[in-house]
Amino acid sequence: MLIRFSLYGYVNCELKNNNRTIGFSILVAGLLGVESGQDAVIRSLLYERANEKVVPYKTTVGEFTVKISQLRNKLGNDGLKDEGLKVPIELGAEKKIQGNVLAADEDSLSYGRTPEEILRIVYGTGDEKSPGGFYPKGGDGVIAKRYLTR
Repeated sequence: MLIRFSLYGYVNCELKNNNRTIGFSILVAGLLGVESGQDAVIRSLLYERANEKVVPYKTTVGEFTVKISQLRNKLGNDGLKDEGLKVPIELGAEKKIQGNVLAADEDSLSYGRTPEEILRIVYGTGDEKSPGGFYPKGGDGVIAKRYLTR
């Protein structure tokens, strides 16, 4: 499910860098295409199994996706930007369905996340300056290093 983080980051990256060269737009568009395709395949496979219980837990695949999305939203600390496979009807596409293979906002557009939000989530700490989770020593990229306190 890390794919979606990069997808959301690319969405926001393009929005913040819209004055860059056309080459940058082509690069981001190509990455978005691949990332969104991978996300759609993974979510489709999970959706097919949404009502199956996950052994040894008494929770279904669909319920797990909702819990994971709730955690990401909490850690990201910037509102609703992640959704599980089942959503309340008012959050569904065109406010008509509860199935949610493609997570998107009320206009059916991909959510965007800032680098800070992504770091808060992948660190699992809710703080872009406090490493943990998938990166216990912090990220090693230029953006991540800007936030690390040493």
